[in-house]
This record gives sequence, C-alpha cells and structure tokens, in this order.
Amino acid sequence: MELKHIIDRLAEQVKTVDLNIIPTQPHYIPSIGTSSEPIIVQRLVSEWKKSHPEEIANIVLKKRGNEKEGCFEIKYPGQKGSRKRLDFGFSSNSAPVGCDNLEDLEWVIEFKKINWVGGTGADYAERAVGKLCSPYPATGPILDDAERVKRHSFGRRYAVILLSPDVHPDQIEKCRNHPKREERWITDKPNDRLNALTNTFKKNNQIALEAEPLLPIVELIFEYNGIQFNKRIVRKTIDLDAHPNYSRLTIVGWEIKKESIAD
Repeated sequence: MELKHIIDRLAEQVKTVDLNIIPTQPHYIPSIGTSSEPIIVQRLVSEWKKSHPEEIANIVLKKRGNEKEGCFEIKYPGQKGSRKRLDFGFSSNSAPVGCDNLEDLEWVIEFKKINWVGGTGADYAERAVGKLCSPYPATGPILDDAERVKRHSFGRRYAVILLSPDVHPDQIEKCRNHPKREERWITDKPNDRLNALTNTFKKNNQIALEAEPLLPIVELIFEYNGIQFNKRIVRKTIDLDAHPNYSRLTIVGWEIKKESIAD
C-alpha cells in the first residue's frame, strides 16, 4: 500500500470522526481540534477499518504497550527507559509477503498534530510554528518524529503525517452563526469564542493560520538535518461544523527514506 492511499483513507474519515470524538477535557466542545493526537489517530484508523475492512482486516485496534499485539503506541526496540512510542504501525492486506502486524510491519508512522488557535479562539500560532519549523528536540518538532521513525526496526517503510486544523478568516462568520459559540467551559464565566477569534485575526492582519506556507520550510529543516523524503502528499477537508473555531483539517504526509544523507 502506498502512502497516498493511506492519506486518502484517513482523509475520508475526518468528517465522521469530527462529529463524535472525545476532547482532551470533558468541558471542551468535541471536535478534532479539541481532541488529542493519539485519540484522533485511533479514531481515524478505526473508521478506516469499518469502511474498508478488506484493506486492513488483520490490524489490532489497541495500544500495544508491553504486549505483542496492537497497532498503536508501539515501543521503540532497544531504547530502554524511553517513553517514546510509535504512533501507528501496520501491514495492509496488500503488503509484501512476510509482513505481519507484529514485528514485521509494512508501515511505521509518526503523527504530529498542531493547533493554530485554542478551543476559545485564542492564538496558538507561535507554538504551532515551533512544532513545524524548530530544529530543537526540546520543542517537540516534526523533525524529531522524522528522525526517530526511520530508526524503528519493525518497519519496512516509514512516514510522518501532519494533522493541522487550519483556521481561515472566514471562520469568524462561521463562529458568529454557530449554535455552540457561547457554550461555557468555565461555568461561572461567559465564554464568547467570537471575541477571542476576532482578536486573533486582528493581531494576524486577517491572514489565514494554516500549515501550507510553512511546508517548504519543514522540508528545508529535514534536508538540513540529512533526512531524505519523498514528495509531500496533501489532503484538505473543509466544512466541518462540530466546533465554532474549527472547520478545516489539512493532512500532510511524507514518506521518510531509511537511509539519510547523514548516514
């Protein structure tokens, strides 16, 4: 299975997942924007298996942990004491002979979710830019995922996938007309998301907050650090409506080559 097909299948599930996903806090409005990366990945893959079981019939939809089975949260072999876990590893039904869903995985994949605004519409852009463009491991950049994933010895192919809930200026009007715009998350205080979102775009000169302008910089950071990768694959989902501040999700995938320039 090619990475393009994986990205296409994940993108197909976005609208379904956005409608009924668990947020990071029970008082947040449920949406992909307010959910955590591990939950989003698990839900997208689970819906993929429901929709097209013939493609990934044998994957095990649970965290592996200390067990031998499970396609999520797979330990990095030989890294004792490390808390790092591979986000997702699997073999499709069209995988090369010999691949399984245990320790000979067709694909090992790390995901990186960023947020440009918070659930109230507040500006998170500086943090998002750091996770995309920083060369420093302490900031948790996508570079770190790309460097790490190709060292996972269970995989035959390697990828990093970005999940970016992009926010454009037209979200202000969508927020204005959204039935949950003033839904409270601190019960004794008003919480009009329109105010925060309007201020965010005022500060940003009404420029869209999105990953796409930074993708060439991400790739320059990859190249500077000796990472070889195939052409990026981009899929955009629009017209999500579960949350007043999030109506788009951009998914970007890079296949990472095992041998890097530095190797």
